[in-house]
Amino acid sequence: MAYLLSKENFAKMSEFIYRKSGIFLEEDKHFEKLAKYIDSRCGALSFDNFRKYFFKLRFEDKDGEEFQALMNGITVNETYFFREKDQFEVLVNTILPELHRAMPASKPIRILSSPCSTGEEPYSIVLHIVEEGKVVEQRDIEVVGIDIDSTVIKKAQIAKYSDRSIHAIPKNILSKWFTKNTMGYELSKDLQGSVDLQVANVFDKAQMRKLGKFDVIFSRNMLIYFDDASRKEVAMTFYDMLNPGGFVLLGHAEYMSRIVSVFKARKIDNTLIYQK
Repeated sequence: MAYLLSKENFAKMSEFIYRKSGIFLEEDKHFEKLAKYIDSRCGALSFDNFRKYFFKLRFEDKDGEEFQALMNGITVNETYFFREKDQFEVLVNTILPELHRAMPASKPIRILSSPCSTGEEPYSIVLHIVEEGKVVEQRDIEVVGIDIDSTVIKKAQIAKYSDRSIHAIPKNILSKWFTKNTMGYELSKDLQGSVDLQVANVFDKAQMRKLGKFDVIFSRNMLIYFDDASRKEVAMTFYDMLNPGGFVLLGHAEYMSRIVSVFKARKIDNTLIYQK
């Protein structure tokens, strides 16, 4: 099939996307998906060649909506509730009690989920916090979820999920906090407002600064999409966003010690966490 996107122009697009988002697209893995997306957008915009689309993206996208649509079209959002559950258990059994003892009583504990996709991760954090119950009864805990994809943020705000998304949730917790209907499962209204969900790009320094400081950052399976330079930049952004003594949790296949050396690695019940 002939696409409007050539191999030469793929290189231009991938470089542009990399500079704007830090996401590195490999030609053999991503050419077809990007080409199909561009064909679709050019059809919607009545463009007959790639050059017109690229011009719009680079010079006419003043509000960033076209680039946002591009990110929505090419990013992967594969997740489910209680994924890598051991990390949530370390959060409620070790990290939160440590922070609670060390922090002034009036100060809230702030947790960031980046990227939060359709909400399964930040809502899993909230579910573990309310089920454990102890720290949250004594101190405010704020959970913020961010993602570069605006469509998944909207889905997270609706908080309706498929059988696949909820398959790992224990039945007693599922029945307590979810309502089953013909379309799947809806999270309890009591918890839907418990996460502050926002569209944000981890490479946009101004956006990240506006989020404020955090005590815990979950960033699982995002850094694998970046090259070494971008991973280091994001790791240092997280370092700057953390309060002293704060924690970062990565995906099981990601190792902060291979990216930067500013964090102290700790192993708790076979789970690696990283502390500022």
